[in-house]
Amino acid sequence: MNKNKSNKMLMLIIKDAAAIGILLIVLIPLVWLISAGFKTQSDIQQIPIKIFPSTVTLKPFYDVWLDKTGSGTMWLRYFFNTVKIASLTTLIVISFGTMIGYGLARYKLKGSGIILNILLIAQLFTGPALLIPVYVVIAKIGLYDTHTGLILVLLVFQVPFASWLSYSNFQNLPKELEQAAFLDGCSPLGAFLRITLPLSRISISTVGLMSLLLTWSEYPFSVALLENQRNLTISIGLARFITAFNVYWNQMAAASIIIGLPVLLILIFTQRYFVQGMMAGAIK
Repeated sequence: MNKNKSNKMLMLIIKDAAAIGILLIVLIPLVWLISAGFKTQSDIQQIPIKIFPSTVTLKPFYDVWLDKTGSGTMWLRYFFNTVKIASLTTLIVISFGTMIGYGLARYKLKGSGIILNILLIAQLFTGPALLIPVYVVIAKIGLYDTHTGLILVLLVFQVPFASWLSYSNFQNLPKELEQAAFLDGCSPLGAFLRITLPLSRISISTVGLMSLLLTWSEYPFSVALLENQRNLTISIGLARFITAFNVYWNQMAAASIIIGLPVLLILIFTQRYFVQGMMAGAIK
């Protein structure tokens, strides 16, 4: 009996030690990133490397937004471009994904199984693997170096996932709720907007968050499809801190903190819906 207790205690200690080790592996780069954002250029280049700054300064954040003359940098333009692209992509993905998922779940149409399989297969293709064909197509249709072209490409890769997750959600909602609304005089559209859609807020939140995260940090397609300085996004803006003669790590870290804060705040307030939605999709 005592031997079993000792074994259980030993296993518990090993699991806790492993969890702490994994936590440290994850947190150390994050701590270094935050610390680097408050370091001077000379401080960050010191050898040996120090995790915490010798002198705390906000100059890296200032340099991200303003140049040496006090004029605004292109970073504000990059930020607004990213907000615009992420917002439009997320709204369209939610709209299309919800409608496609609802249609496939509620109406038994010919070929619906084929459509579901196509949506599933579409998720197997990663974006970078199709970078060259996508570039050629976007250039041929005249959408190169436009936000419209980039949004169109992002929709192609994100709508299949949104449709499948929405389909799974609507399959789990009882049809009797909508049928009761029909008896009360609701049209199919009215029942969808008043009954089904409010009950799908977890699924919609999950789709929106996934789309926002994927679009906010998107890099390969932005590099390939955008050229004009005024059209670039924050992911490309980060790479601009690497020059031919120097790497401005502190400014890059400060910019990374600025990029991460909006998404972090959104995740904090919506994490409950996000976890529930992902678990529902996984169970299905």
